[in-house]
Parts: sequence; structure tokens; C-alpha cells
Amino acid sequence: MTLNEDLASWLDARPDWQKDAVSRFCRNEALSTEDVAEIADKLIAGTYPTAASVDVADIPGSTAAGDSVALVQVADVQGVNALIGGQTLSFGSAGMTIAFGNNASGKSGYARLIREAVTARVKAEHLLGDVFADDETSQAAKLEYLVGANPKTWNLGESQSTELSRVRFYDEECGDAYVTAASEVNYRPSALTILDQLSDACEAVAAELTRRLGANQTERPPLPVLHPGTSASSFLSGLSAATSLDAIASATTLADDHDEQLAKYLAEEARLKGSDPNKEKARLEALSREWVTVQRHAEIAAEALGSGPLGDLKDQRKKAAELREAARIASVNTFDSEPLASVGSETWRALWKAAREFSLSDAYHEHDYPFTEDGAVCVLCQQPLSEQAADRLSRFEAFVTDTTSRDADLASTALAARRGALAELQTLPITVTTAVNRLRDGGEEVQPTLDWLEGATRVAQTAVAWLDGPESHDLQPLTDTISAPAAARARALTAQASDIDASTFAQTLGATSRQVVELQDTKTLSEAKTAIDTEVARLAQRKKIEDVRRLTATNALTTKRGELTETYVTQEVRDRFTRETERLELRRVTLNRTGRGRSSALAHQPSLLGSRRNAGIEEVLSEGEQTALGLAGFLTEVELDASLSSVVLDDPVSSLDAGRRSKVAQRLVELSSQRQVIVFTHEITFVHALNQEAKRRSVPVTLRSIQRMGGVQPGLVADQLPWAVRDIPQRINKLEADLANLGRERANLTEDDYAERTGQIAGRLSETLERAVHLHIVNELVDRGSNVTQPTMLKILPKFTQADHDEFQAAYSKTSSWAARHDNAPEENYVPPTVEEISQEVAWFKGWHDRIKRYRN
Repeated sequence: MTLNEDLASWLDARPDWQKDAVSRFCRNEALSTEDVAEIADKLIAGTYPTAASVDVADIPGSTAAGDSVALVQVADVQGVNALIGGQTLSFGSAGMTIAFGNNASGKSGYARLIREAVTARVKAEHLLGDVFADDETSQAAKLEYLVGANPKTWNLGESQSTELSRVRFYDEECGDAYVTAASEVNYRPSALTILDQLSDACEAVAAELTRRLGANQTERPPLPVLHPGTSASSFLSGLSAATSLDAIASATTLADDHDEQLAKYLAEEARLKGSDPNKEKARLEALSREWVTVQRHAEIAAEALGSGPLGDLKDQRKKAAELREAARIASVNTFDSEPLASVGSETWRALWKAAREFSLSDAYHEHDYPFTEDGAVCVLCQQPLSEQAADRLSRFEAFVTDTTSRDADLASTALAARRGALAELQTLPITVTTAVNRLRDGGEEVQPTLDWLEGATRVAQTAVAWLDGPESHDLQPLTDTISAPAAARARALTAQASDIDASTFAQTLGATSRQVVELQDTKTLSEAKTAIDTEVARLAQRKKIEDVRRLTATNALTTKRGELTETYVTQEVRDRFTRETERLELRRVTLNRTGRGRSSALAHQPSLLGSRRNAGIEEVLSEGEQTALGLAGFLTEVELDASLSSVVLDDPVSSLDAGRRSKVAQRLVELSSQRQVIVFTHEITFVHALNQEAKRRSVPVTLRSIQRMGGVQPGLVADQLPWAVRDIPQRINKLEADLANLGRERANLTEDDYAERTGQIAGRLSETLERAVHLHIVNELVDRGSNVTQPTMLKILPKFTQADHDEFQAAYSKTSSWAARHDNAPEENYVPPTVEEISQEVAWFKGWHDRIKRYRN
């Protein structure tokens, strides 16, 4: 199993957001602040979509062959740095493309644009536009490339291309990322940098979630401060994301009589605080007596209005009615011949009774009733009594005192007595109402008792109405549910009073106070329902955030990173790294494991073989050597890419001396024999070294230059190198082309125009003669970059003959006199050389140059 296969297999089990992030990293995309916020949003909402698995070939540093990716051109550039718009920078399809540009020419602008699209260890946070422009221009660029033989296009601003990630980019910053020049210099394959990026992403998302937890905490609503130990306080302190709406409703809903209960307990608490044990004992005994009053009245009412007594009442009324009917019948039979009917009726009996009382008490109080002796008058009409009238009165009295009539009267009297007793029960006695009020004021629960007592009065009223009305009226008996509880409560209060002392009084006061606090907290909690609903919603959101934070843990990631480094940064890789450093003249440097470094990653530190003392490599290697060390790390990774995709380098020889630049040139040309290599540089000697090595290896070279338009605006692309950068064969070709053009145009040129053209060509030929001496004699003897003499090249001097010298001097003198840089004396009457004369000098120079450049061998 390869490193990338192992990594891809492990990634397949990671959370979807991590797989998606790794896919972005494989496409050379970075996670912006907005991306991190969007990931957090989706994780919290539980809506992150299922991510596809990461393919092995997509991971940077893949050793899977796949199709080679080669860059074709960069076109339609707009708004990138200060580059001129509308330019096209093309690249050779094979071998090496050299893009030369002086400092501030726009060369690095194109390089940064390519870096944005391909794999690079270090990328800018964003690609700058023209920071000096008054108006901001929207950025655009098109990168055309080949995947195998298939043309593809990537536009700036689009999602990064997985295919373009096979292309690798190097600059000085990337070199520093391959190896650090501190006491710990690490080499790590690009595949493992995916885990570095994922670790950074986890930390970024974790930081965003932490920020949201902080924001969530600030959203905590103000909740009431309750008394410890109350049920309301326990509920409030136990609030969580799992608290249900039903539980909140139950805890915040008050009983219908809550306020009454609170008022009662507050009053009781105040009373107890203003009392003492003796007063409390007397109070309880008084309440007991009041309950006894209620009990006794309840018993009286129940005895009068119970089912049994009401049944007897019905029987009594029936019997009285029957007796009265018997008396009426008797009167009818006796007095039916009397002038007036209805003798013996209730009205008549009332009249008779009134007459009797008047006679016995007032009119004839010395005589029995009726008084019928001579001179007697009727006590009703006060007329003298006739014999018949006297007889009638005597018979009436005999009737009234008869047994039948008397029994009827007795029954009516008894029934009236019952009615009177019931009538007294139609209202509560003042003693009872006073007792109930005192019990209520004393904090006793009297409402059920009062309801029963009022019900008893209504039963009594019904019974009286029944007695006074028709018999068909229904009677509802009273059930005694009060007297027994009242008696029990009276006994309990008496017992409580007898048991009371200072200790129990304090306990009672404490219990009452606790009940007051309980009711008060319940009330406060109910008033905070809205805040509680908000808090539970906040806690639910917080739990979601806390739950997804585990998806950002880096423990497993750090462990895997160590395992992969342990397994796959093998001796083979270390040997390749050593070979690359030796090619760049970094002698006795190798890559050794130093153990676990930061983030538990395995550290591999370049060390000096055979060093006698323990010294950091930055103390031994120069800045240039450390730059070469970074390039060695990059080239080591490039060699692991079996797809042979393009490699792009921007000024890879900064800080390197001339000798090491030559080594870099040889190594890059060797690399370009296998894949497309694109080099951006401002070093003329490096361009020459690359060209020379490419010719030696027969590697095709494509030349491009990037210049400033009008000396001000960078980014002008040309398909040839500037004159100052061209080597001698390229200059000869240019001179021959210019002479051919001059010959064709001669007939249309004035003398001045012709003289100007020949002067320019002759001047360039003269410069080329000077360049030949520098390159093939002076530079061979003294290193131009370090001024170090190279004694081995002294062999050139004996080979350079007097004839070589004389030919050079003659040609140099002649071309210098033709050059436009010299002003010819008026008396000479200067005549410009012909095209043929200059062409002969160019032809001579070609032969002379071919001869002397072989002297170095």
C-alpha cells in the first residue's frame, strides 16, 4: 500500500465535512472565513451533505501515473497585479520554457497567477490587483492546459481543478516550507501537508464553533434568582436542552388558588413572627372551640334534616292531615244544617279559638266558654244570644273539645313546632357564622364547611316550603359530612395546643416560612416563562454546537499523521533527498529522523554527516545553501510523481552562487527531458546556463520574455528574449535576420535611415564580440558570481592564438567604427558599410566563435 492509498482509505472514514475539505485541498482550494462559517452552519443544522470519497490519484504527491498535465498558455489576463490586459503567455509543449523578466517586469505576476491554480506549498491568501490603481478592476484570467492529449481550460475564480493539482509550483517561499532553516528542519511529502491543512481546518472550524459558543453564552436571558431548595429553584437549575415544553408549562403554571394560599401563608408567617408559644397555645385552643361550635350545629342540622327526620316529617304531616280531615267530616255531619257551611275548617277553628281567648281573657273571664246565661251576648257580633244561638255555641264547643277535633289540633300543633324548628335552620346562627369567620381568620380551611352549612340552610328552606306548600314538593335529605371532621380537627388542635412549646413553635414558624418561599418562587418562576423558553432554546442550540465540536477533534488526525510519516518517509525517500542535495553541491547532508516534533509529527532533520560537534544546520549552511536545501526537498517530491506532469519554478536560484546555479540548471534541464518545465527568472547567467545545458542534452527550449510597456506598465509578453539576455548563437541569428531585412528594404531607405540601421546592427555585432570574450575567456577563468579564480581553465590561454587575437582586434575595430555609438570625424566623409560587408563580418564571427568556444574542452 502506498502513502496516498493509506491516506485515502483513512480519509474515507472521516466526517463528511473533513472529506469535503480534503477534496478542496486536493484541488488547491483554501478554506476562506466564509467557508468555515458555512461549514459550522451546516454541522450545527445537521445538513452537511454526504461527501464523495477522496480518490488516491487526487492527493498531491500521488505516485499514481495517470495522465500527464502540461500547461499550454495563460491568456485574457485582467486585474491581476498591475499586468497589462489582453496578453497571452504560452509555453512549449515539451522540454523547457524560459520566461525571462527583469525585476518589476510582471514576471512574478504571471508566476503568482499560475501558483493560484496548481499545487504549491505556500499560497497567498488572495491574488492582488493593481494596488496603485484608482479604480479596482475585476480579476480574470484563463489557463489552458492538456490532460494527456485532451485540452482543458480553467478560469480564475472557478473551483480549483484536481487535474491542475498534479502541476507543482516552486518559489522561495515554497522552498522555506519544504525545509525550515531553524533548529528543526523537516521534510514531509505533500500528501501529509493535506493532513496539515485538515488540521488547520479543524482548528479553524473549532475556533468558529468556540466563537459561537461565546456568542451563545451572551444570549443567555436574565433568569430569576430563587431561594435554594425550593422546587422552582431545583427546576431552574436543572434546565437543559432536553427540558420539554410540557415540563416548562407544568413548572410555570400556578394553581387557581395560588395567590390565596400565598396570602394565607404570608399572614400566618407574620402572625407567628408576632406571637409566642403561650399565645399560640391559646389561639389553637380557641380554634378548637370554634370547631366544636360548628360541629354541634352540624349535628343539630343533620338531626333535623337527615333522611330519617325528613321521613318522620312526611309521616307527621300526613297524619295531621288525616286527623284534620276526620274532624272536618265530623263537623259536616253535625253542622250541615247551620246557616253557614265550613264549620270545623281551619279558618273557622282560628276564629273559634280567637273568640274563646277573647271571652276567657276579656269579655267573660270569670266564666267558662261559652257563656250563655241570661244577658250574655255573642263575643263576635256582640248581639244578645237567642236560645238557638246559645245552643249553637254550646254545640260548637262540644265539637271542638271532642277527641277527634282535639287530636287534630294536637297533630297540627306538633307539626307547627317542627316547622318552627326547621325555620330556625333556614339561617345560620350568629354563633356559627362568628365561629366560621374566626376559623378563617385563624388560617383554617373552612370553605368546604361553609359550603355544607349553606347547603343545610337551603335544605331547611326547602323543608319549610314543603310544609307550607303542596305535598308534591320534593325533599332532599342532608348528609352529615361535617360534624365528624370538625370534631376531629377540634381534637387535633387541642392536642397540638397541649404539645406546643418553644421548639415546636419554632418548627411551625420554619415550616410556614418555607411554604411562603416555595409559593413565592413558584410565582416568580411562572413570571419568567418566556425567559425560560428562550434559555432552553439557547441550551438546545449550545448542545448542537458542543456535539459537533467533536467532529473537529485533531487527536486521530495527529496520530495518523505520525503513523504515515513513520511508515512512508522511508530510507528510499531519504536516499533520494540525499542525492538531490549532492547534485546541488550540498555535501554530507542527509535526511535523518529526529523523533516526534510539533503536533506529534515525525521530524526529519537534515544533518551533517561526520560532524564532530552538535551544531544546528542553520549555523553551518549559508543562506544560499539553505535555499538549495529547500529546492532539494521540492525536487525529491517531484521525482515521486509518476504522472510526469508540469513543474513551474519562479526564480529558483535566488541567493545561489554561480557554481550552484549551474548545478540547478543541469538538474532542471535533466528534469525537462522527462516533463514540461517552466522557469521564470530574472538572472541572465541562469538563462545562459539553462540554454547551454539544454543544447548539450538536446532538450527543446521555448523562450519568452516579460517586459514593461513604455518603461511603466508591466506584463508585456514577447516570444523572444531581450537582446541583453540572448546568447551568442541567438544574437547571430538576430543579426542575420536584421541584415536580410535591411537588404530587402535598402532601395526604399534614405541615406540617413540606412546609416542608422547599419550603425545599430554594427553596434550589436560589436557587443556580441565583447560578450564572446566574456563568456569563453574571462568567465571561464574567474567565476562571475563569486570572483573566484578557476585555475583548471588556464588551459584556454595557450589555445588562444595570436591569429585569434589579431582577427578579433581587426573585426572589433571595424565594427566599432561602423557602430552608431561613435561619431565619425567630418574630414573622413564616412560612408556606411554595405549589407554584404556587415554580413561578411557576421560570417567571420560565427567561425571564430565556434573555434574559441571549444578551447574549454
